[in-house]
Amino acid sequence: LRRGQEKGANAGTRAALIGGADFSSNVGISHLLGYPPKGTHAHSMVQVFLALGMGEQDAFQAYADVYPDDCLLLVDTVDTLASGVPNAIKVFEKLKRRGHTPVGIRLDSGDLAYLSVQAARMLNEAGFPDTTIVLSSDLDELAILQITAQIVQEAYQYKLDPDDLLKRLAYGVGTKLITSTGEAALGGVYKLVAVQDGGKWLPAIKISENPVKTPNPGHKNVWRLYDRRGLATVDLLSLEDEDPRTMESLKIFHPADHTKCRQLTQADISKIEPLLVTVLDEGRPVYDPPSIEAMRDRRRRDLARLDPGVRRIINPHRYHVSLTQQLWDLKQDLIKSVH
Repeated sequence: LRRGQEKGANAGTRAALIGGADFSSNVGISHLLGYPPKGTHAHSMVQVFLALGMGEQDAFQAYADVYPDDCLLLVDTVDTLASGVPNAIKVFEKLKRRGHTPVGIRLDSGDLAYLSVQAARMLNEAGFPDTTIVLSSDLDELAILQITAQIVQEAYQYKLDPDDLLKRLAYGVGTKLITSTGEAALGGVYKLVAVQDGGKWLPAIKISENPVKTPNPGHKNVWRLYDRRGLATVDLLSLEDEDPRTMESLKIFHPADHTKCRQLTQADISKIEPLLVTVLDEGRPVYDPPSIEAMRDRRRRDLARLDPGVRRIINPHRYHVSLTQQLWDLKQDLIKSVH
């Protein structure tokens, strides 16, 4: 919320929850969406206690007194391993004696992999092997990948099971998520592709010096084809009156590169799923959007049905979006007709 662009922070929070985030620290939008907000106290809370002549443990204890069943302590205001984690353990021991279960700690600076291993070792020795360790500090998917790889390498040195340690980790991803770092703008545009005249759709084309910017003309449908493993293999654009489910074989084309095409038969395909849904009709919304939870479920199913190579974080295989023969031919004919 602090780093996002005004109202974009709320839209980004909603999108993040749909896309895989379990919770958000954005209290307002979490309330509107029916999700409980999750987070920790700020460094400033500890700083206030220090400025008043008290200690970090006093700050932790005050927080635990207010949130005994949701006690997650930020431990890097003074010194993570020399002060923060030991003081958190002292507070956790008091909570445990009172019948409460502490949630965990948050690490927000330094070598997060090394500190995770050391903090886990200290918590285990103190009798808190199940407390969560939340990592934050400008994280993104690559940083998390590197941190987890380092933890796997270092955990054995301290007689820790890396799998157990990784399971207790949670990630607070903020700045680089809400600001779309690495992909600041959506590479998609609205283009005219057909004109309705007397109840009939007439295809339209725009020529670009860059072939990928030449839109695919006509009134279309979109289909997702699954291979014999049940994994999505291509999203196929067809003309509106085409139905690939009735075709014995399909020759499909790259939208811009005429050298790339492939042949599929029904024996290669386990399922063909129509994707296009009418959202607006004559400028009026006609679509009843599903709940956040339904969208999360759909996202989980869709990801599970992607090939592992497409889901790969580094150098992923590009998922195919292709055109039917009829749509490809129409596109080429229109390009020739306007030259």
